[in-house]
Amino acid sequence: MKPRIAHFLLIPELAHSPPNDAAVSAWLDLGFDVDLYAPGGRFDVSRYGPRVRPCVAEYGYRWIVRNLIAARWLDYAAFSGTTEDPMAVAGLLGRVYRRPVVTFADEIKSGSYAGDRSRRWKAWCRAGMRASALTIVNEEERLPLQRAYAGLDPDARMLVYPGCFRQPPTAGDRHALRAARGFPADALLLCYSGVMNHGNGGLWMAEALRACPDLWVWGQIVNLDPLTRGLLERLQGSERLVLERERLSWQDAWASMAAADIGMVVYLQDAPQYRHMGIASNRLCMFLAMGVPVIASRQPSFEFIERYDCGVLADGPEAMAAAVERISQRLPQMRANALTCAREYIRAGERWVKLRDALKEMMR
Repeated sequence: MKPRIAHFLLIPELAHSPPNDAAVSAWLDLGFDVDLYAPGGRFDVSRYGPRVRPCVAEYGYRWIVRNLIAARWLDYAAFSGTTEDPMAVAGLLGRVYRRPVVTFADEIKSGSYAGDRSRRWKAWCRAGMRASALTIVNEEERLPLQRAYAGLDPDARMLVYPGCFRQPPTAGDRHALRAARGFPADALLLCYSGVMNHGNGGLWMAEALRACPDLWVWGQIVNLDPLTRGLLERLQGSERLVLERERLSWQDAWASMAAADIGMVVYLQDAPQYRHMGIASNRLCMFLAMGVPVIASRQPSFEFIERYDCGVLADGPEAMAAAVERISQRLPQMRANALTCAREYIRAGERWVKLRDALKEMMR
């Protein structure tokens, strides 16, 4: 029987996200089979092939008490997980069964983003992070944030892997994607991807519709509730707004960017991780890796966007019209610059090799 890795996910929907895709593919490349643990029952992992299995885990004291002592944990060569809740379980299993632990710190739940779990539970999560032989964060600026939050030793092994697929999916058919959703073939199309709220720039999107009469907007909005949908459908300019009806898979969402001309990357939240987004942003990595220039909220970690001339940094919704106009006038060049930025700055493929090699060294 091949050695196995237990990798713990916050929720099943993240099984194919870029950070978890990087983790699973690295473990597989090193010769390990992988069991993906997540709450809520079975979930589809067929994209990874027969060496990856879905398993059930819950992140709470009752599940830990019932499952901590079990022969199946002896089958694993290491335990890895994303932050935050999964690390309480992964760290505890690593200590009990004397296996190495790896933290994929895709989020740092501090400040106003601390969440509603108890202090005691969060202490268990941070203990799991401290037990890790290797910690992966998704942006250089987050290295000191994670070190301070988890209480890591100054010499703790850390590296960076971005919120990006190491091998972006093949772009879809631009004309077919647009025709299927009713976009004019020659329309200037802005894409909003992710959760719709104030912190992610919901008002910025509304202002773009209002202020740019020739702009179309594509809302790939996750978990869109009926009230928000109804309000969006009543916005000024809503005749140029198309809301995706079903949640796209991670791979399909990236491939669909062939239809988009501009991407929105807005973070207004005041929690530490949101002030240091950089290449941790999945949507930013998606847009740039697929050749889509962006309009991003201004923060130091996004300054590379202007250096590579692959987008515009904006200070508020009132700047959306000028930003859209600027990109539209230089769209072919900015598209090429976006791909250059992804290749030279994000460097997902290169960083994945370093991740795989660090895991290999840890497992010796």
